[in-house]
Amino acid sequence: MHRSLLISFVLSSSIFALERSPVIEVTDKPLKVEDLGGGRFFVDFGKETFGNIRITPGNVPTGTKARVHLGEQLAAPRSIQRKPGPSIRYQTQELALSSNTAASPSLKWAPPDWMKEGWLELPKGAQQIMPFRYVELEGMPPSFKAEQIQRVSVQIPFDENAAAFSSSDTHLNAVWNLCKHSVKATSFLGLYVDGDRERKPYEADALINQLSHYCLDARYDTGRLTHEYLLEKPTWPTEWRLQSVILAWHDYLWSGDDTSLKKHYNELVGRAMTRQRTPEGLFRGWNKGDIRDIVDWPTVERDGYDMNPEVKTVVTAFHYRAVVLLAIIAEHLGKREDAARFKGMAEVTYKAVNESLWDEAKGCYMDGLDPATQDRSGHASSHANFFPLALGLVPADRVPKVAAFLKSRGMVCSVYGAQFLLEALFDAGESETALSMMTSDKMRSWRNMSEKVGATITMEAWDPSLKPNLDWNHAWATAPANIIPRKLMGIEPIEPGFKRFSVKPQTSRLKNAKVKLPTPKGPILLEVSGTTAADWKAKLVVPAGTVAEFTCPFAGQPVATGSANKTPSRVLRQDKNRSVIGLPPGTWELSVK
Repeated sequence: MHRSLLISFVLSSSIFALERSPVIEVTDKPLKVEDLGGGRFFVDFGKETFGNIRITPGNVPTGTKARVHLGEQLAAPRSIQRKPGPSIRYQTQELALSSNTAASPSLKWAPPDWMKEGWLELPKGAQQIMPFRYVELEGMPPSFKAEQIQRVSVQIPFDENAAAFSSSDTHLNAVWNLCKHSVKATSFLGLYVDGDRERKPYEADALINQLSHYCLDARYDTGRLTHEYLLEKPTWPTEWRLQSVILAWHDYLWSGDDTSLKKHYNELVGRAMTRQRTPEGLFRGWNKGDIRDIVDWPTVERDGYDMNPEVKTVVTAFHYRAVVLLAIIAEHLGKREDAARFKGMAEVTYKAVNESLWDEAKGCYMDGLDPATQDRSGHASSHANFFPLALGLVPADRVPKVAAFLKSRGMVCSVYGAQFLLEALFDAGESETALSMMTSDKMRSWRNMSEKVGATITMEAWDPSLKPNLDWNHAWATAPANIIPRKLMGIEPIEPGFKRFSVKPQTSRLKNAKVKLPTPKGPILLEVSGTTAADWKAKLVVPAGTVAEFTCPFAGQPVATGSANKTPSRVLRQDKNRSVIGLPPGTWELSVK
């Protein structure tokens, strides 16, 4: 059950309205209620959400008071952890029960002591909520029944059936489901926030949350509004400000709506920070001040990155991507001079990175250089290589070397960095390595979060040992929710609004996999089976108003059979000895001879 349009947020601003998506109330029943005796009950809702509990009226004596405990973590079976880590949530409240009205505890929340501004408040009059999975009840009357307790969660409207994924790997399926639930459950403020520790939007959080949300529901308002909020209230990391251009591009490419691009073009140009370009076309960042280079977070996840040089390969890679996209955006908006200027900047930066930061002997990019002396850092991190690869800076002839370097390093980045590491590996054709990372149960894995730590929403970091003050409700760790449909199954828009899209499956060792991806034109359905050219088959549903470009995963003669299609398929081109086939709307079955 849900109550729609519970809250609609609008805040005033000097530049433009800072709005939020409407949110709704969703009521669910417990997965399990155990009677522990003596008026004590243990309640498990199965998964964590943001909300509160409601105990419906029952036959209780006047003045009956119970004690309620809500929490994210267990200390023992049927016992909530009363003293969890700094950002893991637990609250206890006394609750007056009634025979006439429903009762809910009065929850509390306050920003951390060190945080002076930036968090989002719930609207005036809204009941406070918290993230929790478990409930303990004490002092309940003998008449209490399990069906009297409900959880009332707050979230944006979310179509559970808009997207789907399943495969022959049960671990991969579980990871996708974990990430899907995380996107839905953390939407309680109508904007993408960093979790319950700060309740504040950040660009990097929004970037991953945006792509994951788009792959789960064809709803683009929350991503757009979060992006526009951050144009007004940017955060401190250098790269994350640069990511505003990427956020804007994703919004347009996936939705097909260029309203926000037109409205905020000047702000986007400012986010590229072209004044920080060196004469060679590299980007001069900051090691101190109100804006600072971040590379990755927490700091222990930087793979030893040399943070001393003012020019850092990672920061320059994000600047490069920003000016590449600004050239495309400017061209679309008819700003030809701007388009030419940004295109020229991108070409200069591409040349500078590949001449100044590449080490041929080591076969990888180094962390940075001193712009005054041109002395290059002596350290090469995974980050200095997977970010450039994911952001389009690596020439084709160097991709195998960079991929080999990344494979040798493994998962040595944060949950945020994992988004770009996985993209880089898939883009390099290293699908088996990327798939193994998504299904791993090592400390830096999604299975570690769920199977070993016990979280049901993705966490701020891989493990408490890496960030003692992590929270258990951070959607910036949901990379698989978008990597699986976009890279493993290979479905991505080529033209805005999915007028044209690519399908390049890299299902590796999976015996079978199928995905449903929502788009503005309707869902794209893809089923793939087989691991060799001899037994490989695919079935693709191309929605009306779109055209697919399907890249066969094996060399050979492609066979495409359409049902009720008057327009035949045709081979458009060859891509590394793989046929790329154009497929008009309809249902297609594909194989390779």
